[in-house]
Amino acid sequence: MKESRVKKYQKYRDSISKESKKSNRFSAPSKEEKVSTQMELFLKLEKRNTTINLFLISMIFVMIILLVAFGIALF
Repeated sequence: MKESRVKKYQKYRDSISKESKKSNRFSAPSKEEKVSTQMELFLKLEKRNTTINLFLISMIFVMIILLVAFGIALF
């Protein structure tokens, strides 16, 4: 049982390294087959939304730090 899990994970890692070279297809770790194009689109959109959210949060954090720094400099 453990050997099959190790082999599945090894195949998953190999598929990720091969996919980055030839195409942008996603594969699920527990399955050997490729995910559907709809799921691939959903995963890409989810990754994009996460990136945008992290960028917005970091910009808000930088603005707060700048406001505090200018406030301290004024007083």
